Amino acid sequence: MPSARQVTWAKFRVAMAVMAAVAIFSVLLYLLTGGTLLTPKATAFTYIPDATALTSDSPVRVNGVDVGKVKGVALSGSNEPNRVVRITMQIEEEHLRDIPVDSFVQISTDNVVGDKYVDITRGRSPATIQRNSEIVFKEQSELLKTLDIAQFEERVRTVDATLDDIEQGRSELGKFVLHDDVYKDLLRYVGDFQKSLRAVANPSNSIGSMVYTDKLYRQIQEPVAELDASLAQLQSGQSEIGRLLRDDAQYTQLRDMIADLRKTVASLQSNQFLQSDQQYADWNRMLASFLQNADEVAASPMLATSEQYESWTGMAKEMRDGLQDLRKDPKKFLRLKLF
Repeated sequence: MPSARQVTWAKFRVAMAVMAAVAIFSVLLYLLTGGTLLTPKATAFTYIPDATALTSDSPVRVNGVDVGKVKGVALSGSNEPNRVVRITMQIEEEHLRDIPVDSFVQISTDNVVGDKYVDITRGRSPATIQRNSEIVFKEQSELLKTLDIAQFEERVRTVDATLDDIEQGRSELGKFVLHDDVYKDLLRYVGDFQKSLRAVANPSNSIGSMVYTDKLYRQIQEPVAELDASLAQLQSGQSEIGRLLRDDAQYTQLRDMIADLRKTVASLQSNQFLQSDQQYADWNRMLASFLQNADEVAASPMLATSEQYESWTGMAKEMRDGLQDLRKDPKKFLRLKLF
């Protein structure tokens, strides 16, 4: 019995194969529609007397150039002979500017088999049609007026050459039909993609370990658990911040301190020293008097010359020499004279 991992891997491979098939089908559908599948479309109308051989998806052309398709063919309910059938056309929005308002519609035959298409002949007006506009129908004067045999032969030769290229395998479509190279390439791409998925899904690498183990989950869970524990402590009031959040005593104390500080600042602002400059002026006068006394002392004769300094220096030297002699020979200075 396959394990749960093998079943999961098999489901994943089936899903990837389905996605690849859908992508290939989408690309083929886009190419088969001529690359106009996602082109914005606009709707226009015309009324004709008879819609024989004209069906939905019939081409809509402007002077021979495909610009859209017939979206719907229905009876209009009108009693006018030329407005019995209502044709709803789906035209590429970028081609609306190529259809002047005086253009007219004719139903032409696309080939000898009798397939018909809506042929819009351009007018000369500078104004162009808008969304949900009606283009006037004009009856053909001759049955085979728009049938170009040379053009038809050229198209037959082109179709024959295309079919021959497909039969010989010279074109990409022919290679796809006659050979299995495209299928082999697709299988090789799918195999390479499957190998890459297996390499990514290997539990031995970082991505595989995140997919098949709980390593990443634990790495995310641990910080979340720590954060949850911290929030629980805050909520229970176990930490300082928690007690601050649950008990407003600290907040009240802090508020009282701020109030006392505001009172102190207010008392300082009301102090005489800050309210007037009398004390500042007194200090300036005291400082000026001190500077003046210092200038007078500096200008005194005692400091103007070095004689007093030299005299004091000489006295200090004599005193120093006398003290040295006293320390060396105290008896010299302690002599008693007896009578």
